[in-house]
Amino acid sequence: MASLKAQKATVPAFMPNDGRGVFLTDKAVLGAASGGGLGTPVATDTIDFLVPAGFQLCNLAFVLDDCDTGAAFVFSAGYRPASSGSALPAVTNYFAPTGQTVGQAGGRLQCSFKPIQFDEDVFVQLLVGTGPAGISGNPEIHMIAEGNCRGPK
Repeated sequence: MASLKAQKATVPAFMPNDGRGVFLTDKAVLGAASGGGLGTPVATDTIDFLVPAGFQLCNLAFVLDDCDTGAAFVFSAGYRPASSGSALPAVTNYFAPTGQTVGQAGGRLQCSFKPIQFDEDVFVQLLVGTGPAGISGNPEIHMIAEGNCRGPK
């Protein structure tokens, strides 16, 4: 299993604790490293997007290019702690259940969930169930997260 990191997944994020609403955006580029890509994901790989401690996540969407030359790519959307020493359990399908196919031809996945606050840094992750049959070019996966800056407890 590999953890493929989005562009901002390893950069500490500033999170004011004033309750204001914000958007967090990030992208992961798949495909050839020569084009800035992370490679071709396979089953059990995760594609990780960092959400900082103190963020109350209220709305989440993923916008995907056509990430598969065939029709094999499926995933779920969930979260896991960014720290390996955390007691927070990972929930691999909190935002979207296993079997999401929007990456096979491209489109938008609008997640449906109850708002959740993270009191530690977490990775919102796409957990790959079946990797793409192939990738053409360097398709992008964008995360768009809306929420409130509440500050960690």
